Amino acid sequence: MVKDLGIHPPNTLILDSVTFCVDFSKVSIEGGHPMGPVFAYGAARAVLSANDAERLVAAGVKDNR
Repeated sequence: MVKDLGIHPPNTLILDSVTFCVDFSKVSIEGGHPMGPVFAYGAARAVLSANDAERLVAAGVKDNR
């Protein structure tokens, strides 16, 4: 599970120490994992807390749960 989430609009997300420089609309939050919502961008996946998922959605990430 991601422990540290940095959101820097309009195009930078930092999950723990991994930086994604992407259009937020190309990232999504997926469901189906027993531990929580999943950050999804291309082949990258990471389990998030529900609070972090809501923060990402508020920043413009697609909610596909």
